[in-house]
Amino acid sequence: MGKIENGINGGFTGTVGAVTGYYLNGKWVIRSKRKKSITNKTGSADQKASRSRFTMMQTFLSPMVAFIRIGFNLESKKRMMTAHNVAKSYNMLNAQNIAGEIDYASIRLSFGNASGAEGVQLEKDDAGVYFSWIDNSNGNNTRKYDQVMLMAYDVDNKTAVFETGGARRFKERDTLALPSFYKGRTFHTWIAFIADDRMEISMSSYCGSFVF
Repeated sequence: MGKIENGINGGFTGTVGAVTGYYLNGKWVIRSKRKKSITNKTGSADQKASRSRFTMMQTFLSPMVAFIRIGFNLESKKRMMTAHNVAKSYNMLNAQNIAGEIDYASIRLSFGNASGAEGVQLEKDDAGVYFSWIDNSNGNNTRKYDQVMLMAYDVDNKTAVFETGGARRFKERDTLALPSFYKGRTFHTWIAFIADDRMEISMSSYCGSFVF
């Protein structure tokens, strides 16, 4: 059963006949109702492999959802999808092989056209990991005051430590504090920059891995 919103000129939510209506990113969307398929209950070998890849990417991205919601926010509005779904789709296509294995260096946790990080280096001590980079704002005051976004992903335990509004680009350095219980664990890292008004963002860059 469908429900009309805002009178006869508005959209509707729910299912009416063969179509389903819903509201997404400020717009009404109507699509045909999905048909149930007996074969889909078990699936072909290809379908099972695809589902396995989907599950692996979903598991990988889950600890980073809050980061991704910011990182893929602008691109998600263009595609009229959720940020998480855009990130999952992009990374399944570009950073995952047919067996489902993830290429960390190809992973993107943000998507945009702002200047990315250059000359990134990592240092670590008992307090955490230090990211340094080169200020590549080149006199552009907007880029100069971009904030850094940092990500450290614990491979074995599938947890993440991150910052979405860190130091300004011109500061050339910031830190992610890591609790002592992470000692001995392997982390993969990424960096990106986001504008103060959150209307521009860079593609994330992979910074390598380290053992804390």
